[in-house]
Amino acid sequence: MKKITLALAAIAVLGSVGVAKTLKVGLASGALSMDPYAHNETATNSILSNLFDPLVSFDKDIKTHPALAESWTNPDPKTWIIKLRKGVKFHNGNAFNADDVVFSFNRIKTWNKSGFKGKVSAIESVEKVDDFTVKFTTTKPFPVFLRKLTYVSILDKETLEGKDDQWIGLHPVGTGAYKLDSWSKGDHIAMSANTDYWRGKPNFDKVLFRPLTNNATRVAAILSNEVDIINRVPVVDVNRVKNNDKLNFFVQPGLRLIYLQMDQDRDMTKFIKTHDGKNPFKDIRVRQALYYGINEDAIIKYVMKTFAAPAAQMSPSAVFGHDDSITRPKFDPAKAKALLAEAGYPDGFEVQLDAPNNRYINDAQIAQAVASSLAKIGIKVKVNATPKSTFFKAVRNRDTSFFLIGWASSDGDASSVLDGVVHSTDDKKGYGRYNRGGFADPVVDKYIEDSAGIMDPAARLKALQAAQKIAVVDDQGFIPLHYQVDIYASSKKIHFEPRTDSRIWAYDIK
Repeated sequence: MKKITLALAAIAVLGSVGVAKTLKVGLASGALSMDPYAHNETATNSILSNLFDPLVSFDKDIKTHPALAESWTNPDPKTWIIKLRKGVKFHNGNAFNADDVVFSFNRIKTWNKSGFKGKVSAIESVEKVDDFTVKFTTTKPFPVFLRKLTYVSILDKETLEGKDDQWIGLHPVGTGAYKLDSWSKGDHIAMSANTDYWRGKPNFDKVLFRPLTNNATRVAAILSNEVDIINRVPVVDVNRVKNNDKLNFFVQPGLRLIYLQMDQDRDMTKFIKTHDGKNPFKDIRVRQALYYGINEDAIIKYVMKTFAAPAAQMSPSAVFGHDDSITRPKFDPAKAKALLAEAGYPDGFEVQLDAPNNRYINDAQIAQAVASSLAKIGIKVKVNATPKSTFFKAVRNRDTSFFLIGWASSDGDASSVLDGVVHSTDDKKGYGRYNRGGFADPVVDKYIEDSAGIMDPAARLKALQAAQKIAVVDDQGFIPLHYQVDIYASSKKIHFEPRTDSRIWAYDIK
């Protein structure tokens, strides 16, 4: 720890005397790995976007732009020809070419631990045409092909081929604007500028990402000028930050949904006590009772201090696939109790609600508010709020019966949440990797899979909306709570603009 402290102090001193310009970022959540394929998690993706480039990238308004792909053509509905950018080098000096693209796509699609299989499941093959041309063939017409390419960071085949998972997870080799200097998990991620970056030299010589998961610590850091930017300004500290004349304050409508999911496919589930020993969440009436029994308006008013928008579906209005006809039912505890009684649980039951306590805005407090609401309809909820590393491991292993979690369709398309969360789990096709409650409906699956090949936007929208309506309204497989609003503060010494996808990309900051 002493060495780390001295290293951070040295970085700060360098910045203060003008030898190196250092951008210091305080984050509410750190990275889970340096392997860009290991976790499809926004905080990790945000940090790693500074180290890696995809073929196609988003601007701050999630519009697609060429990145390592210089141009593309779509000569027939299932073929894409990508021309690659020449003269790009990886951080270790190796030249970027078509071999790296083929290697990267094969790994992200076939690696058993890949968090992004569903993003590329419609890609049948990737072939090298020449050193700077690749041919993608899809299983069917793929209308969101370019948007899905934004998820795939390009790796250096020459360095990584044959290396084990642990080595790759600790040695990122990308073409991004910054290269890794050091990573102390939970403490800091230090990067230095890639002076040969193909877009041009970055504005800052060094970037220091510090996971400041404690809200008070994060706010203190921006108020005392220890960091230049923080994300997730706690809603209770908004006025304190806004009234500081040395800081800029930003509110950005977010893409992230906070929702509840239940273990609804297993006959017996571990963290529930009922009079009959059964899993009550298999009964749709119980799932509906939960929805009617949660006072989301109170959560937004008192927990989120109005910095959230009530949700009735899996995607906010900024995402293609949103359905204006789906509305949230009013809080109705009497109806909730009636549904429970009809399902055979007039006296309710006991259940554990798992939640992270350092991943989403007020996540533990939201879980407590949900528990308070459900207590009024006879369901006794014990909140188990743990650090995100513990929480995600439990949820990944399905060691949970009822959990609070979030999802952001960061490519601006509802296929993100439908493919990853709503579709039944299908490891072969790459669907349902994040469907941890066991929701399954073959009609929903068909709509989702069919939508991936519909090129007509109007027809595709109908398929996405149909899948969502059945899953959320007819089956009540999920309980949407609200969409987060992203809140940032930055020093007036820098120029920072929030992005719709919540990423903090240092290259954009001046």
